Amino acid sequence: MSDIHVSRAGKTFGPYATAQAEVFYREGRLKPTDLVWKDGLAEWVPAFELFKHIVPSSGLPPPVPPPVESMPPMRAATAASPVRAKTTAALLPPKLHWGLVLLFSVVTVGIFFIVWMFIQSSWVKKIDPTSNATIQLIGYVVLMVIGQILTGVPSEGLHGIGGLLLFASYVTFYFGIYSMRRSMLNRYADDDKVDFNMSGGMTFFFNVLYIQSRMTHLNQVSVSASHR
Repeated sequence: MSDIHVSRAGKTFGPYATAQAEVFYREGRLKPTDLVWKDGLAEWVPAFELFKHIVPSSGLPPPVPPPVESMPPMRAATAASPVRAKTTAALLPPKLHWGLVLLFSVVTVGIFFIVWMFIQSSWVKKIDPTSNATIQLIGYVVLMVIGQILTGVPSEGLHGIGGLLLFASYVTFYFGIYSMRRSMLNRYADDDKVDFNMSGGMTFFFNVLYIQSRMTHLNQVSVSASHR
């Protein structure tokens, strides 16, 4: 069975026979969070992954195993590593030209517009977990639907309530839109690599379409930066 190498706090130890490393782990001298490597592993892994079958003892912090010469170099994370590539891809904003968003919205009589704004707000939630944009946009849809129904009822009282609800829906919509803008600015405005800005006026007049144009810009510059 392959000998095991250990790394802790930037220092490397080993190799140790597998049985000896298991004793270290069981006694607590080898921590579950220490990195270990042996022949057959593509990269360093936490000790708890290698010794899943062993329950370490609890107690005071253990001493570090004695260093032994001979140690393979640790593999440094690179921009092309699978983990970083997946993380970068997960944070890329939705990429679709704003003109296509407009076209699909017209063709679907506004349905695509509503669906797409939720796609945008879902991505914003990834870069800003505190964002309430999705909830605000849900409120917009609910208020708009109820308002439209009431304004169609042949009752002056209900018609007035419907009008108020429609007005409230537009206010809620812009709360959601500007919430997304704020999250994007907080995340990217100070990043020199993306040269990012968002006009408040453009956000007001073109809302989802303008936000999409800025998201497409972010997508393009982020992909370019990841390939450098």
